[in-house]
Amino acid sequence: MIDHRSNSPTGPYTAEEYTRRADHTPQTAQPESETYILALTTDPAHHRTVTALREKYFPPKLNKLSAHIALFRALPGSKLPIIKTTIEAIVHQHQPFPIPTGKPFRLAHGVGLEAHVEPAKDIYKALKEQWAGFLSKQDQSFKPHYTIQNKAEEGEPEKTMEDVRHSFSGSKGTVTGLSLYLYDKGFWKLEKAYPFDGEERAQERAAPPAMNSNSDADWPTLPASRGSG
Repeated sequence: MIDHRSNSPTGPYTAEEYTRRADHTPQTAQPESETYILALTTDPAHHRTVTALREKYFPPKLNKLSAHIALFRALPGSKLPIIKTTIEAIVHQHQPFPIPTGKPFRLAHGVGLEAHVEPAKDIYKALKEQWAGFLSKQDQSFKPHYTIQNKAEEGEPEKTMEDVRHSFSGSKGTVTGLSLYLYDKGFWKLEKAYPFDGEERAQERAAPPAMNSNSDADWPTLPASRGSG
């Protein structure tokens, strides 16, 4: 059972063990001591629903994260001022939009769940055009989905696919904004929440979303380590 009290995400790798893969490295002239993740923020009820799926099917010893959809996973700290300015501009161009889930599909060692969010693809495309010069190879594409199982033993993904098809009726939530997180060798630490227009007053009355699966807060708590998807 995941401990929901902490506000700091944890991952399956310790700081001493974690090594960044080459395709997760920003394309900048110098090594980056800090990188950032940009993720969708959704309403609490939807987030709890998809996180429950992940907790049910993800190998327990590896699952330290709540359900999440990240647009970019390795934004360079050296470009943080530009990154923040760009995000600020784009959230004011968007209103909250629906995020219905779709069908489950196979991953190499697990199962993903489709998320139908065309506006998120538009946001990703607009940001990618402005950040193209420093994005990692991983961040060159974006397929919106929730990873509900990964690194599973042989035969488990097939069972999960069958179970989800018959037992999960879907979830329709709302994307309320974007959140920027500092990535620290398996941990996500909230840098700043960026609500869409129309969500600012609501979020002023609530705590910002944590990217940790370990929280009882009403706001969505999202993923931590790239290693577990």
